Amino acid sequence: MIKNLQFTKLFWVAFLTTYFYLILAIYAIITLSDTVFDTDNPEHILAAVKLTYARLVVVSIALVGYPFILFRSLKYARYFTIASAAWAIAMYIDDYFVLYKIIEYPERDLVLLIQLLRPIFVVCLIWMSFELTYHKSKVE
Repeated sequence: MIKNLQFTKLFWVAFLTTYFYLILAIYAIITLSDTVFDTDNPEHILAAVKLTYARLVVVSIALVGYPFILFRSLKYARYFTIASAAWAIAMYIDDYFVLYKIIEYPERDLVLLIQLLRPIFVVCLIWMSFELTYHKSKVE
């Protein structure tokens, strides 16, 4: 099945980089201590809930579901990848302009690494979207 897809090595590197980033992000979210967020500030709590639960669910579903979609239908994999890239870009912009002003992230090395790798994650999703859009395969 993978041989029939005939993606470039760069696609698979982007795929693995994306998965590595998402697994790191899930690990960082799960291992955050309860004392990280200011419990006296309602905006802080709301942002923390949004950050931990909504994104954790979306990322978990994407991690599990994407390989099934990719190997079953390139058409739906393309749609899913483009939608994921758009979501990641929107979250990056939202975090940069709104969330970073509300929440102070912990000074953990893992959190800093995730913030540094985030543009690479977005570029990987964009590359995967381009390759899926312009890819000619034996399987559709």
